[in-house]
Amino acid sequence: MEEAYLRMEENNRRIQSQYANLLKKYDDLSRKLTTEESEKPVPRSILRGGAISRSGPQAGSTPGRQLADMLGVEETPPEPLPVSLSSMPPALDPLQEPGGSSGTAGRGRGTPMQPARPRLSEMVEGGDAGRGLVTEEAPAIAPLPSRTQPFRSRMDRIGAGAEGTGGRTSPSQQPAARDREEGEAGEGEGAEGKSIRDQKPKRHKGEFEFAEGLEFNSLDGEFKLQFHDLTQAELRAFPVSQTGIVNTQFFIPRQRWYFVGDLTKNVGFYTAINRGYGTLDQLDAFLTLRFSNQVRFRFGRMKTPYLYEYFSIAEGDLIAPERSLFATNLALNRQMGAMFLGDLFEGRMNYAAGLFNGPRRSFQDFNSAKDFAGIVTFRPFLKSERYKALNYLNIGGTWDVGYEQNYPPQPVYFETANDQTAGTGALGLSPAFLHLNNNVQEYGERIQWGGHVVWYWNSFFLMGEYGGIKEGYGHLNSKYSVPVDFNGWHVTASYFLTGEQVTRRVNMVKPLRDFNFDFLKPGGKFSPGAVEVFARYSALDISQNMFTAGFADPNLWSTHVQEVDVGLNWYLNFYTRVYLDWNFDAYSTPIVSGPGRFSSTTDLFWLRLQVFF
Repeated sequence: MEEAYLRMEENNRRIQSQYANLLKKYDDLSRKLTTEESEKPVPRSILRGGAISRSGPQAGSTPGRQLADMLGVEETPPEPLPVSLSSMPPALDPLQEPGGSSGTAGRGRGTPMQPARPRLSEMVEGGDAGRGLVTEEAPAIAPLPSRTQPFRSRMDRIGAGAEGTGGRTSPSQQPAARDREEGEAGEGEGAEGKSIRDQKPKRHKGEFEFAEGLEFNSLDGEFKLQFHDLTQAELRAFPVSQTGIVNTQFFIPRQRWYFVGDLTKNVGFYTAINRGYGTLDQLDAFLTLRFSNQVRFRFGRMKTPYLYEYFSIAEGDLIAPERSLFATNLALNRQMGAMFLGDLFEGRMNYAAGLFNGPRRSFQDFNSAKDFAGIVTFRPFLKSERYKALNYLNIGGTWDVGYEQNYPPQPVYFETANDQTAGTGALGLSPAFLHLNNNVQEYGERIQWGGHVVWYWNSFFLMGEYGGIKEGYGHLNSKYSVPVDFNGWHVTASYFLTGEQVTRRVNMVKPLRDFNFDFLKPGGKFSPGAVEVFARYSALDISQNMFTAGFADPNLWSTHVQEVDVGLNWYLNFYTRVYLDWNFDAYSTPIVSGPGRFSSTTDLFWLRLQVFF
């Protein structure tokens, strides 16, 4: 019995192999017949069922055998079997996918839950039947049309790999590809008989250049992709008498990669990835719809329009290494939201206003209330010939209104020389003058306002800004909110000793003469680059409610700080900059600076190198 079973298995494999070869030859012949550009009719003797043969009709032959004879498949007589085939398990179908029963990833055929696979005579394409099959009772195969038809593989005819299943999709089952290739007239087609269904975008030739960054542009100006990099490396040095919580160290405050571009002139995108002060995050990610210069719509995570110093001056273009006390600690920073912005009256006025989640430096919201924030800036003398010195005088204000219930609050630490960050790695880089207790949350209404005056005149720059806040704080699990007032302001001035002139602090600064690294070589000429000197005074005052309500410890911290920055910016070229800064802070009450140590003042000596393109 075992020997008979082995012979049966061998014979079965041989039949399966011949069947697979037959199907392959059938596909090859179908492809050949449908791609030949010939008007010569096919003899009916070949097309008529029951008469397919290389040498003529043979009595008793089946359509499948006749087609096999025409394709040159030799017949191998099966060996007699001593056992009944009906008692053996069914032969495995080479096209059957594992686990092909209903409800699995694959499709099953030849199982009790699916119709049996049609015989070869049933798989010949014909008629208008949905699957292109004819039954055994059909006396003949329909004549091939004289018009050339696209070749359809067996995978197409049996419907394997349809979209939405685990199988692969055959080429002609993708309507977009078929419609574009055939271009036949019909529903959903254009006047020229070309299909307009599932169209792909037109290819645009382009070019690339390097200027303010690496930029790729389409030649028609419709598409653009820019890559920018901001790298800052620095040394922060503190006097030995003040070290403890803070320590002298080298650091990378910001490493950013920007991907900015246009998908047509009316749709822009902006993505920035940042690693700063020990954390890696998605800094910006927003889309912009440009209806006109007057109206643009921005949606995503972005800078919020509160405070001119924060919204209108980028981190790579700051005067001092970091912003003033009020902006550093209390700007809304980046949030998720939607905003309208634009320029009006030939550039004499610009605005930005939108709705945002609310929590400072947030990726999420903790309640359903949203903040309404905005900024308006006027340049009343922009086009004036009489008062040219005031052409770039900017006057404006900012606001923010919302309701907060944020834990943990932002910031938890109020610092003198760090941008807002939740990273613990930043604690040793900047003196902290206030630390909120662990059970404190932002709770209640928050109203913020500010005003600014900014003046660009030849090589001189002057900026003054005031900000005020009334914000509710509370303890966790408490229903009571206590309003806390914040007030801050700063005055900043700078001057280019080398004669450069600017009208805004964006993409700063192209020196009149780039620094020449070869000036020590024979014949080399010295050129200094651009040299800017600056000074800034800023102050921040917090109401005593912060202490009396139990939100912070008055024995360790201070609620009033004054700060002075004096320094120099050296621009070697448009991309490379060196900051030198002395940062001095004085506190109304001594702050803790180390174990058992308190300080009324702190000093920071700052050296920063920056590359920004």
